[in-house]
Amino acid sequence: MKPVGIALDSIWPAEMRTERLLLRPVTPEDADVVRELLTDQRVRAYLGGPASPERVAARQAAYPQTPGAWAIVRVADDRTVGLAGIGADPRCEGRAEVSYQMLPTAWGCGLGREAVGAIIGWWTAAVPDGGPLVAVTQAANARSRRLLESLGMVLVDELDEHGSRQCVYTPASDQDDSDLRWLRLTASHLDEVERRRGAQARATAAGQHLPEDLAALTVEEAARLCAVRHGAYGRICARAAGHTPALHLGRAPDGAWIAWAENFAA
Repeated sequence: MKPVGIALDSIWPAEMRTERLLLRPVTPEDADVVRELLTDQRVRAYLGGPASPERVAARQAAYPQTPGAWAIVRVADDRTVGLAGIGADPRCEGRAEVSYQMLPTAWGCGLGREAVGAIIGWWTAAVPDGGPLVAVTQAANARSRRLLESLGMVLVDELDEHGSRQCVYTPASDQDDSDLRWLRLTASHLDEVERRRGAQARATAAGQHLPEDLAALTVEEAARLCAVRHGAYGRICARAAGHTPALHLGRAPDGAWIAWAENFAA
């Protein structure tokens, strides 16, 4: 199985044509569309809000240099109406992620569905050994979820990210025909995910507000630090021996400071 980045480098640049669209690599001439998409309140409603001017400038510079980044051009009037991309999913090694955003003037007529469907088909044909493909969207983004489901994509996971609940979709063929491949890719990540979820579920408000920088701890707090690992979730405890009271201070597997209560001592 080819890593996503290597696979993209070997087949990029690439263009696709559908009935109503041309998908071509983003160029510097698309800077205005990039800015419009990144600053529009409606487009960014489920993407963290409008981007800062610095973020806009960085993306304007990066998109033309990024394999897998397409401008979505409406053939009827030769107008760029969106951006779409495919790249490595940072959540899971070996998995590709498709993303998309359309200007509001292009909503409601199936152009987003047409673009995303073309990308999925292109990736499957161009990189048959490219591993699973996902699309991630906020659970609250009903429009985006309908788009993915209309393409036959199925919900395979939910996670908390960027302060919101996210839904992970994959083409039904990946779920139905490639279960073994999917499981091989994700098995190594499942334990880490479950440990993180377990630690977060047990975190208290006090633990979530512990400082990231240990130097910020008080003398009393620092004196209680230890490197012992406790419990099934591998959390690192910051309590002294004895663990009384039964409140543990420490880090979750993802590095976040937490506090949790246990009914056993290590």
